[in-house]
Amino acid sequence: MVGFDPERTVPLPHYVYGACGASAAFISRFFTQPIDVCKIRFQLQIEPIKRGEVASKYQGLNQAVRLIVKEEGAGALWKGLLAAQSLSLVYGLVQFASFEKLNKALWTLNLTDNPKNPLFYFLCGSLSGVAATVAAHPLDVVRTRFVSQGRQKVYESIFQSFGMISRQEGFRGFYRGIVPAVIQIVPYNGASFAFYSKFQEIFRSYSGKKSSESDAVESLTCGFLAGAFAKTLIYPLDVMKKRLQVQGFEAGRKGFGKYVSVDSFRHCITEIWRLEGLGGFFKGYSPSLLKAAFATGLNFYCYEQFLRACSNHYSRQP
Repeated sequence: MVGFDPERTVPLPHYVYGACGASAAFISRFFTQPIDVCKIRFQLQIEPIKRGEVASKYQGLNQAVRLIVKEEGAGALWKGLLAAQSLSLVYGLVQFASFEKLNKALWTLNLTDNPKNPLFYFLCGSLSGVAATVAAHPLDVVRTRFVSQGRQKVYESIFQSFGMISRQEGFRGFYRGIVPAVIQIVPYNGASFAFYSKFQEIFRSYSGKKSSESDAVESLTCGFLAGAFAKTLIYPLDVMKKRLQVQGFEAGRKGFGKYVSVDSFRHCITEIWRLEGLGGFFKGYSPSLLKAAFATGLNFYCYEQFLRACSNHYSRQP
């Protein structure tokens, strides 16, 4: 049910797509937040993520979880959840609302006879991803900083963090890392929707299913694979985005190892290569892959379930 279906008999108000997208993103964020916390800690660590590396605070996923719980309590695995959920709500709302609108608008131009064509999905997914990223990026910056700070807190609440960033860094502070964020979201979001459409096509060719309705196994499996493939394509850009988002936040990074100051996208690339080599661009890849796969699977599944419930509701309207 993701995307425009010319055979859909029940028209839905456009805001329903945004509401379903926001609700789906809210649920997937809650269940994947602990993995995301570990992923961000890994991405921001300059030292190698390697077992037995004395200079490294975090040496692996299991060790990182145990250390975070030991030093900061179990609640730290959901650190920055309010900012993260705010980010997810805005992102999910804009992403799915704009995707559905674009999908329908471009199909009516007769650019393709199949509105679920993977290339068509890639284009709509890319454009909707850019719109959602620009809308939600200030919350992404705040979320990253909340997750990256340890016991010595600089930010105590989401409202305080917005005030501090505004006073100390100005408007620019809310859009740190926006260049790699937009560069990465074009292939990532486009690929997520395109892979989802393609995997659904493959899944149905084997299952023989004809209905346009997706069941739980189909949605979760296709979404899981789509998220994993898409994240692998753009991962280095995600690392650079996170490094740029914590610039100007040295106080919150005390106790987490070396801090490297960079002032541009290009400078970030050269510093990662100089200090960490190729592996630096893939810091936190394992938890990120897990998070992307589970989050994408849950996102598509929940979105389709909410959309189905809304369709059933409106079909009963006189």
